[in-house]
Amino acid sequence: MKWILWTSRLLLAVSLALAAAGRPAQAQTNGPVYIVQPGDTLFAIARQFGLTLAALQAANPTVNADRLQIGQALVIPGFDAVAGTLSLHFLEAGESLESLALRFGLQRATLVRLNRLINPDQLYINQPLVVLDQADGGAPLAAGLTQTLRPGDSLLALAAAAGQNPWALAAANRRETPGAPPPGALMVVPGGEAAIKALPWPLQDIQLRPTPAEQGGTLVIQVRLAEAAQVSGALGDWALSFHADPAEPLTQYALLGVYRLAEPNLYPLSLRARGASGEARFSQAFPVRQGQYATDPPLTVDPATLDPAAVQPEFERVQAVVTQVSPERLWSGPFLLPSVGAIRSRFGSLRSYNGGPYDSFHGGVDFSGAEDRPITAPAAGVVVLAEPLTVRGNATIIDHGWGVLTGYWHQSSILVTVGQRVQPGEVIGYQGATGRVTGPHLHWEVWVGGFQVEPLAWTETAFP
Repeated sequence: MKWILWTSRLLLAVSLALAAAGRPAQAQTNGPVYIVQPGDTLFAIARQFGLTLAALQAANPTVNADRLQIGQALVIPGFDAVAGTLSLHFLEAGESLESLALRFGLQRATLVRLNRLINPDQLYINQPLVVLDQADGGAPLAAGLTQTLRPGDSLLALAAAAGQNPWALAAANRRETPGAPPPGALMVVPGGEAAIKALPWPLQDIQLRPTPAEQGGTLVIQVRLAEAAQVSGALGDWALSFHADPAEPLTQYALLGVYRLAEPNLYPLSLRARGASGEARFSQAFPVRQGQYATDPPLTVDPATLDPAAVQPEFERVQAVVTQVSPERLWSGPFLLPSVGAIRSRFGSLRSYNGGPYDSFHGGVDFSGAEDRPITAPAAGVVVLAEPLTVRGNATIIDHGWGVLTGYWHQSSILVTVGQRVQPGEVIGYQGATGRVTGPHLHWEVWVGGFQVEPLAWTETAFP
């Protein structure tokens, strides 16, 4: 995957070099303009449009870089014979230059030129692209049902199925006649609320949040279908398990915990939908960025809790439990905090034990408290582990469904048994100092898709 990041950086470097080369540094009085948005700086605007700061300042000599105003219009040099207002559009999952051209009423060549794209077919989700408000390729199509034609499909059949005039449908799709488009052509039936995308049937929409994803975060992938289908997929080497929303059976979700030590990079998102109409495949690069985490002071613990002979079997035992995916979603809304104790250590910080290297991270949140402080279930679930372990001490794991599990380590006593169903706020044990500890506390973890994630995010957000 490193080649994707290397290619992205190379393309950016070449684009900047092309933008800066040979551009005169004199004031420009005409050309496209950009409207300053909240948080913009002159340097950031120059970088976004592939300009040097000097070139942007020369085109706008009366602008004070230290006093940019929201709504202020800046002339963007380097786009000869282009008029209108430029803005940024962050590429959504399933969008292509062809779908963007239809959406904004632009020619594909205009998008390539505005963005100085060297390889227009290698775009990634959340990539910032420059668009123009002045249509040069036909009337914009703000929304519509998108379909990529398969062998044997025709525009006439599509028009008949949608109750559309075939000539009007051809014109909306920038075709002179309703003749047979080639297989794989993007066709749009105007109307509705869904933004135009370039997705194969029966995939209607793909939403990812947050975008970009972050190390240690929870990624939600939502797929909307035009007909019933079985959806599967992966992000890089991480498998995705999709589950239908009972209230909306044509909407499916996959939850993935982004590994805390995953390399910040572009990862291929690949999806496959199998339904009555056959199989559809989709693939597009998706960014994962670096998380902002601390580095803890070195810790001194019982050497027996660092012995690989004890650590590895316990790790495998826990992994076998937290990687299971139950089909029923048991939780609803944000999680409750499992303890009233103060937070003494947060998720994701790098750790060193007994003078060793910083090659591990804190997989959860620690709550302070003595051995008489109760631990409560943060959400409904089923107990799938309740036993003493060497490193984690007296441990409990609760399965909440859809690959979401929570762990509770170092307890003085466990009050639940495997198979027991628990409800939010129910006491499941008491805090303690068993296992690898420096004092009594509760260590709480949230696992999503087999990876530990920031637990407090689950108390602030209603996933999915």
